[in-house]
Amino acid sequence: MASRGGWGLALAGLLLLSACGGGPASRRVVFTAPTPPDPVMRPLLADVHRLGVLCVASVKPTRELDTEKLVARLSAGLTQGLTTIPGVTVVSPDEIGWHVKDVVLDSAVVIAPASRAQLVDSLQLDALVLVELQRVEARTTPMAPTPYGLASSPGLDLAINTRVALVNLHTGQLWQQASQQRDWKPRQPQYVSDDAGERPYLAVLGRPVEQFLLRVAPPPRRQERWFDLGEDDP
Repeated sequence: MASRGGWGLALAGLLLLSACGGGPASRRVVFTAPTPPDPVMRPLLADVHRLGVLCVASVKPTRELDTEKLVARLSAGLTQGLTTIPGVTVVSPDEIGWHVKDVVLDSAVVIAPASRAQLVDSLQLDALVLVELQRVEARTTPMAPTPYGLASSPGLDLAINTRVALVNLHTGQLWQQASQQRDWKPRQPQYVSDDAGERPYLAVLGRPVEQFLLRVAPPPRRQERWFDLGEDDP
């Protein structure tokens, strides 16, 4: 009588022959499929067809930093990232601002029933993403941190506080997260363009927004399937 190990080797050999042409022909197909949102976010995105985007700043522009321009660039990146959600139309901040002119929106106002009803009636929105820029501090430093200590190199010590919120305007369900980001960035020369001067701020400000996008609009994932190409049974 064959041993149990012998039977196992024989079965493995049969499976290998089937895969290599001993059985029905098959083809491996590789494709990308949408990745569902984070389980925590799914209830807030249920039955959402129109999603609004709004970025606001509670800090005033300064000579060194145009916060309005910074928020506009952040809004553009967030809007583009949310367009990958299947079956959802993203409504831009400009369109929201055009229809809702008399209300200064922040997370406290948006969750109020009257404000939610106004956004639904005016824009037929189902949900809203709101990013608040709450604090920006930039301090010029003559030294730069390195793995070996401090080096003589001017830079910016940045501290940025933000709040990212997602609210379902029909149910009032709210997810929000506050973050405090701090980083050091090299000081840009004066002859560099204005956009280059904003890059250090955008790099720090974009971190919580990127983390949010990974939860609500994760990138598609790679999948593979094997399809039987054998003849159909008569």
